[in-house]
Amino acid sequence: MVLRMALRAAVLAACCMPASGAKLAAASPLQSIAIPAYFYPSYPDPLWTQMEHAVPTVSFAVMNPANGAGPMPDSNYTSQIAHTRAAGIKVLGYVYSSYATRDPALLKTDIDNYYAWYGVDGIFIDEADDTCANEPYYADLDTYVKAKGGLGLTVINPGNPTLECYAAAADIILDFEGSWAQYQTWMPTGWESGYDSSRFWHLIYATSEADVPQAVLLSQQRNAGFVYVTTDQLPNPWDTLPSPTYWSTELSYVQPTSGGCSPPVAKPKLQIRGIDTPDADDSLKFSGTFVLAGTPSIDPVTNGLRFVIADGSGTTVDVTIAAGAYSGDPGSGWTGSSGKWKYQDRTAIAASGITKAQLKSKSDGVSTTVSFRIFGSAGSYPVNPAQLPLSGAVLLEPTTPTTNCATATFAADGCLPTGTTTGVRCK
Repeated sequence: MVLRMALRAAVLAACCMPASGAKLAAASPLQSIAIPAYFYPSYPDPLWTQMEHAVPTVSFAVMNPANGAGPMPDSNYTSQIAHTRAAGIKVLGYVYSSYATRDPALLKTDIDNYYAWYGVDGIFIDEADDTCANEPYYADLDTYVKAKGGLGLTVINPGNPTLECYAAAADIILDFEGSWAQYQTWMPTGWESGYDSSRFWHLIYATSEADVPQAVLLSQQRNAGFVYVTTDQLPNPWDTLPSPTYWSTELSYVQPTSGGCSPPVAKPKLQIRGIDTPDADDSLKFSGTFVLAGTPSIDPVTNGLRFVIADGSGTTVDVTIAAGAYSGDPGSGWTGSSGKWKYQDRTAIAASGITKAQLKSKSDGVSTTVSFRIFGSAGSYPVNPAQLPLSGAVLLEPTTPTTNCATATFAADGCLPTGTTTGVRCK
């Protein structure tokens, strides 16, 4: 990292995909926050508590007692890490590799101590080299961590785009660490698009609150499944967390179901079937009504429509129905205007499996009532029946999760599996 400090089942859906070296189709921008938590926990620590309250949007954090595990266990860390892991955040231990020049035996001693003292979920390897000649150095450490059992998550941090030879050397590659000014012109090398977004993490510091939305959206476009944006600056941008308003904005853009869309969906209904098979054969029905203040401009022909669904592990479905007028058979797009629109996809393979959608709006001059119905078939909507209830968000402006949107929240007894693992129904 910029600073060295002295101081796979359910979690894989919320946190990460295992590294296998095999290419995967690029995923939708399902994303969570991962934090280099380089602040000492005076247990119970308010900053660690702030992270815990953001579960599942915050999926993992990196601890760093003393440029590694340190010479002995620290009771404050012991208590805090146990509490944070119980809250649902995975914790990784920090080690540094000095660009593959540090004796791996020293790293393995640190790894042993992290597991023995703190029961960590994996290891973060800083100062990673990015030349293929040193890939075996990191692959060996990955094997060593996984032999410890548990999640065995590994992250390497070259801090910049690296070569594809490293895809099998760790579960996650931190391929950007820098300022917002740098990130605006930074681009991945290209091979990353052939892998799931859960393989990549971006850290962006020196970012104003006004720039948080653009920073998060750029990270999603650049296939980063993990992101953290902060206003903090060098020499240590990771020694605190953002202010409440900054933090709330970041949470909302990373996962819209985290509360940024405050209007509730009335009488929401959601049904997903076929989730027990890995093929794209799931079906979906999602409907409800919500009220927006004033008379906002609503036009799915221009803006499209986005919906997000989360189970207890976090966002699992994030679909944007594209803007554009219907192009004629066989085609896809929107028809209608003046408060009533219809989307249809009559192509051989509907985008994201969405075949139909209906959107209606009616204003009395003071508020606007919006109703929606979304239908999907032959799609992939991987919610987990063991992680009920579900929640959802509907966004009339797909790239603005805090504007003209609403949240569907289902009661704990309002969601039930349909069959053992075949589907779920919520109302």
